[in-house]
Amino acid sequence: MSLTHVRYLVLVILSMYEIQLCVGQFFNTLPYPSIVAPAPLPFPKCVAADIPCLRRGLRTFFFLMEAGHMGMKPVDPAIINSVVVAMPEQGVSILLRNINVTGAKWTKLADRILNPFGTKSSVKFLSDLHVTGELTMSMAQLTTPFIATITMDMQEVESNITYTLSGQSNFNNDDYFIIGPERIAVRNSRIPTFFLQPDTEDTRIIELVLQTNQSILDHLANEVVVALMRNVVDNFRIFSSRVPIKHYYQYMQTNL
Repeated sequence: MSLTHVRYLVLVILSMYEIQLCVGQFFNTLPYPSIVAPAPLPFPKCVAADIPCLRRGLRTFFFLMEAGHMGMKPVDPAIINSVVVAMPEQGVSILLRNINVTGAKWTKLADRILNPFGTKSSVKFLSDLHVTGELTMSMAQLTTPFIATITMDMQEVESNITYTLSGQSNFNNDDYFIIGPERIAVRNSRIPTFFLQPDTEDTRIIELVLQTNQSILDHLANEVVVALMRNVVDNFRIFSSRVPIKHYYQYMQTNL
């Protein structure tokens, strides 16, 4: 073999090595998708009529919500910016700000109605809640508002949430619930108890108004509960849009 042939052979070998090296480096930099199955959720798989099972599922949901699972926002304590109650016929309006609500994580499931997709479904909760906030009361005949800090306790307050339910499937044929706009109706089984501080002329006037017009206190408590339950429903939306139904619910095929 001539020297020219040897040089040519060496050049070919080196060229092939460089090509392999470059190709190897190129493919090593390409992202390689890894499919990791999500960890199974500790949910009991329930049917719509099994209220005891659904209650266990609700308890698990609140636990995951408090842990901030999948971006859900904790609701115990819940921080609500403000709610307003206006009673024009009585010439009174009340603004409650910087509201702190505790007790939501012990909310109990009272009833659950799951109807076919596209129609109204509902859920009924019972809650014992402790509320604090900064209260400002304005009266039509006066220019200066009255200000106090209020503490309220609500027992067995009922929240009835209705919404339209639908579903969708992804490319893996996993089904997901889609929760439409909600309507929240609140009913207090008893008038909330309250305490005002500090002991000033303002607090005494506010207390007199609330005691003689208990419907104002009832409306105020209802608005707080509605704001709280909207946060809970928003968390349900996050959860149901990311977790397949099969992990927590058993449903009839006719519902899809």
